[in-house]
Amino acid sequence: MKLALYQHQKDIINEDPKKCGIFYGTGSGKTLIALSLAQGRTLVICPKTQRDDKNWQRQLEKMDKKLHLDVVSKEEFKRDYELYKKYDTIIMDEVHTMCGVSPSIVYRQKKPYPKTSQIFDACLDAVKFLGATRVYLCTATPTRNPMAVYALGLLLGRDWDFWKFRQIYYVPIKIGVCEIWMPKKDKETQQRLGKCVRGLGYTGRLDQFMDVPEQSYKTIYVDLTDEQKKKLKDLPLDYPDPLVLCGKRNQVENGILCGDEFSKTEYFNTKKIEVILDLAIEFPQLVVFAKYRDQIEQIAISLRKEGKKVLTLTGDTKDRGNVIEEANKSEDCVLIVSSQISAGWELPKYPCMVFASMSYSIVDRLQSEGRILRANHLKKNLYITLISKGDTVDEAVYKSIQNKQDFSEAIYSKVC
Repeated sequence: MKLALYQHQKDIINEDPKKCGIFYGTGSGKTLIALSLAQGRTLVICPKTQRDDKNWQRQLEKMDKKLHLDVVSKEEFKRDYELYKKYDTIIMDEVHTMCGVSPSIVYRQKKPYPKTSQIFDACLDAVKFLGATRVYLCTATPTRNPMAVYALGLLLGRDWDFWKFRQIYYVPIKIGVCEIWMPKKDKETQQRLGKCVRGLGYTGRLDQFMDVPEQSYKTIYVDLTDEQKKKLKDLPLDYPDPLVLCGKRNQVENGILCGDEFSKTEYFNTKKIEVILDLAIEFPQLVVFAKYRDQIEQIAISLRKEGKKVLTLTGDTKDRGNVIEEANKSEDCVLIVSSQISAGWELPKYPCMVFASMSYSIVDRLQSEGRILRANHLKKNLYITLISKGDTVDEAVYKSIQNKQDFSEAIYSKVC
């Protein structure tokens, strides 16, 4: 079967790059591009959701091409990457989730080295030692985090110097006795970083290549209950890390206070659930994102009491591919998703997405929105953010997201 290609897909395939980033927007056909470029034995490293739903295998079946294709989750690969040897092509899908390089350092044998994650170390070793002559990195969000861009460069064989890169794109700040490196935000540095990303591969938004649904955004401000206000007033203020205090306050704003080894999780009445119940009636197919697992459980319980079909997608979900498949088949379903699982799946027929609580990461937000944004499907996508009123962390997080900044960066910059 010969698939019809869009012009942006044809352009890359005709150029036939051996190693590059494919940084087009969600729904732009990155999978098809990568499979068209792949040769010989091909290994795809991706989020567990994509491994489970067999999207890569389905796409290959549609193509007039024979390819030995193995697909593994990034967690499987991290555990023992040496099992996956002698591949001609390595594809890393949603690669932004694998770029674990920090501007801080660790000491090995009394010498300073960049601090990296195990997944990134395994991926870097793979492209260096598994013999692949072709490497393709796929993501819609190569990120505005300079260290993630640095990591992408290493995966593509760039011989970049960590210390020089950090000096160009970061500035050290003091918080107590700690030194934290924060990204520079001036216009010149941002433009330089953007040029750096474009030098690694192909970039572009979905609406530059295809007709996409109209996207509209709505914020609904929700009053805190008396119970929530009292708990916020009683919270201690003596946390050494301002982000910890923000996290505690944000939990209460969303109807919970997560427990630890010394205390149980507390639950509070929240008007956000009332809003979600109304939206679930207005939109039979609804996606709800929430940052906190206990909050996801509370929303699910409330919806099920009203007779709604509810599916959840969290870090504990073992059969993620089956959950997404069931949600796609259902005409009346609410899918509640952890903010951390913002990539590697899609629900193109769902018209509305609600953010009950927000991830602190701008990348998570952009990836989340892309789960229902697909060309040639709906006429309109609606994104609704629920915000607790009254000088809240909710409001501060939303402001940082609107400014295209991670909330953690905004907090530490404010402290300093």
